[in-house]
Amino acid sequence: MAENQEKSEKLKKSGNSGKSRKLKYGAVATAITCTVTAVVIIVNVLVSILVEKYPLKLDLTEDAKFEISQESMDYLKSLDQEVNFTVFMSESNFQSSNEMMKMIHEILARYAQYSDKIHLSYVDPTTNPDVVNLYQADYTGTLTEGDIVISDAADNSKMRIVNIGNLFSYDQQKYYRYYYYGTGSLEDCITGFQGEQNLTSALMYVTDADPVTVGVLTTANGQPLFNANYHTNSLNALTQTLFKNGYDMQAIDLYTGSLDPEVYDMLILPAPVNDLTANGIESLSAFLYNNGDYNRNLIYIADFTQSDTPNLDEFLETWGIQVTKNIAVESDANAAQQVALSISNNAVAVPVATVADEKSGASLVNTSLPVAAPLCRTINLLWDSKSSGITSVLLKTSDSVYLNQMNTESESKNKEPVGAQNIMVCSSRRNVENNITHESNLLVIGSMLLSDSNLMQDASYNNASYLVSAANMISGKGSNLVIASKELTNETITITTTGMRVIYVVIFMIPSIVAAVGVWVFLRRRNK
Repeated sequence: MAENQEKSEKLKKSGNSGKSRKLKYGAVATAITCTVTAVVIIVNVLVSILVEKYPLKLDLTEDAKFEISQESMDYLKSLDQEVNFTVFMSESNFQSSNEMMKMIHEILARYAQYSDKIHLSYVDPTTNPDVVNLYQADYTGTLTEGDIVISDAADNSKMRIVNIGNLFSYDQQKYYRYYYYGTGSLEDCITGFQGEQNLTSALMYVTDADPVTVGVLTTANGQPLFNANYHTNSLNALTQTLFKNGYDMQAIDLYTGSLDPEVYDMLILPAPVNDLTANGIESLSAFLYNNGDYNRNLIYIADFTQSDTPNLDEFLETWGIQVTKNIAVESDANAAQQVALSISNNAVAVPVATVADEKSGASLVNTSLPVAAPLCRTINLLWDSKSSGITSVLLKTSDSVYLNQMNTESESKNKEPVGAQNIMVCSSRRNVENNITHESNLLVIGSMLLSDSNLMQDASYNNASYLVSAANMISGKGSNLVIASKELTNETITITTTGMRVIYVVIFMIPSIVAAVGVWVFLRRRNK
């Protein structure tokens, strides 16, 4: 009997001990679970905050469609003034709309993430009319839903307006059918994303303490100054590229407009088909002289479409420049570039230009890219230096070009190479007062097709970057950001090999490791 009682007591103790151990292990397991849950919650909160503030998201698309370029990142990181990005649309509409709107939302977030000087806000114009009126007071146009106002935080009047519709490029034929006949959708018409180009250029303009104002001489007594059938796209490509790089572009008439050096820092004279009058020449000369203060610039673009221009030729000669009637043609098929120009249905072989002046190409990001030089008139320098004037060659052809006579139907029979030819030059006149140099520049370009819209949009050529760099050189602007647009014609998102590896690690490897650790812990506890 006593023996049985002793066994019973031992069993009770054993049971109590087991219960105690279970209670202890259970309490530990509960504590671990609570701790892990708390850590997960805290980590999620911290990550959410960090993602809002810093660029922690991974863009796995092939062309980084949701990321901005390194050039824009560098510019953002160098900002030293506060800038407001105000979007006239509720953020919920951006996030709940189509993929294109989501792309804009992500790109805008990048600007705020890469610089604490950027203050991004979304405003519903119907419920916040006061904010709209604040900007409308200094804006000559009409602000509407979908506008993005980029403004100096200290001065709302210094602003640029970017509409979301202008952040994309479109297939013009599809857009025509959509707009006039309702065929398809607007998304079907979109071919590329130009949002970063427009946003960064607006930011550059707002943060530029001394923007350059450019008068583009597009008309003469109300009529097109240049050959509009050939070169409307080329001139638009040039002016839009300069505009996107912080230049303030304004179209004016050569004769009825005022070429006031107090208003304009630079003029562009794009290949006048007819000769300039004596008054027109006098206006250009007075602009560059600027009452003896100089510090003004003129870009003259010659072209194969021009007629005889004796008055203009005489004006150029006073600056030590002669534009010939010869067209440079590449004789070496291996040296030529096959390019598709906007004025041609077929690819054509054109010479490649060499940068002859390092200062003119100082801000080129990739100097290995070619500058295509279609149908350039050759240019002679009449003197190396004369009184206060200095001339220099900026672009020249290869040694293997031959010359075609301008305005002739047939090819030259003599295709012997004539050596390198000048196709872009600059002449400068300077005045030094109190040890300060005042300089006016005349930049002469041999062809409107150097800014052909196809070449300017093609990231494999340096035409856009070089023309901006040359304009920066004579105007004194310090930098240029020629940002390529992103193609959006693919129907599916292509993920790179690196992206696939990241997905594999996140979706498969990490969960597998966690599961394996969980099984190991379970088996170990079970065997105790």
